[in-house]
Amino acid sequence: MRSALALFLLAAAAVSASAQTQTVLFPGQTGATLRASLNAAYRPSQYGTNDNLYATIDRTTVGGVAGVVCVYTGLFVPFDGNPSTDPSQDVFNNGAGINQEHTFPQSQLNGSGSSPAESDLHNLFPSQVTANADRGNLPFAEIPDAQTSRWYIGAPPYTQTAIPAANIDSYSELRASTSWETREDHEGAVARAMFYMETMYPEDTGDAWFTPQIRTLYDWHLAHPITAANQGRSSRVAAFQGGKENPFVLDSTLVRRAFFPGIVVADEGGPALAAATLRVAGPNPFLAEARLDLRLAEGASVRAEAFDALGRRVAVLFDGAAPAGSLRLTLDGAGLAPGVYAVRVVAGADVLTQRLVRAR
Repeated sequence: MRSALALFLLAAAAVSASAQTQTVLFPGQTGATLRASLNAAYRPSQYGTNDNLYATIDRTTVGGVAGVVCVYTGLFVPFDGNPSTDPSQDVFNNGAGINQEHTFPQSQLNGSGSSPAESDLHNLFPSQVTANADRGNLPFAEIPDAQTSRWYIGAPPYTQTAIPAANIDSYSELRASTSWETREDHEGAVARAMFYMETMYPEDTGDAWFTPQIRTLYDWHLAHPITAANQGRSSRVAAFQGGKENPFVLDSTLVRRAFFPGIVVADEGGPALAAATLRVAGPNPFLAEARLDLRLAEGASVRAEAFDALGRRVAVLFDGAAPAGSLRLTLDGAGLAPGVYAVRVVAGADVLTQRLVRAR
């Protein structure tokens, strides 16, 4: 059962995550009722192809050259017509390049090979072949650095077993036979694809596999708000799927309302709460220290405190006047027991909270 602190953290994060004016889909609906409405309105009845995925949906240009980028390693594979001008074969490179990753794994969809869910392009992303195979059907998780078996970045051979000395958020992580953590800039897309699949294909997805990940996925959704790039991709997919977008990319309140209906957030989806934002800069989970970035639209009086799971204050991270701009907050891990901590920031009229985990 979630603690009162955990529910408070989710609610506070949801407020900051909804910091944009947006259309709220099916206002007033929550839980199973909302998921049923989304299913009826957004489940596609036609699907695109892998060639559409590469040639149009995830096509990008690097240095003036067109190609696709692996969402797990950042590897760029150009369209060079070798070994074939067929888009799928072109980037596959006889097994050395890129194929499609089922974010919600194919093996976890009932009737593997026959369910329309397996063709839904909102769930498919370009992935380097080896990274795709290594992730397999592992669930997503936040993996403590010390428990990571392999780190993935760039072109093969791209793995290492040592903790990266720099640019750590650009790596994906494998905990052998246990879990997979995608690189930081893909976490939000993963979360919203997973919630989409669970909503659109409840007859095919397995709750026993999906449910243990739900808190991590929600945290990723909150930590990485919807971007114009996310919305642009959803629109490109919809062009091949009867105009059906991923609604979780259209309305940031849906994840909370559809999967965490017990959390009540006042005025969600209204005018932007842009005076202050708070995000984890890394690492999380942490050992030596956790870093957070507070961004202020204007100068304000700021007090930042950290609390343990029992609500006891364990540290004051900042207390004083802060100018407009970015302020780095650091929670020292020395002397802190493993567990969940909340950093609460009062910045002028805004109250912001982030959840941190001190690793073992």
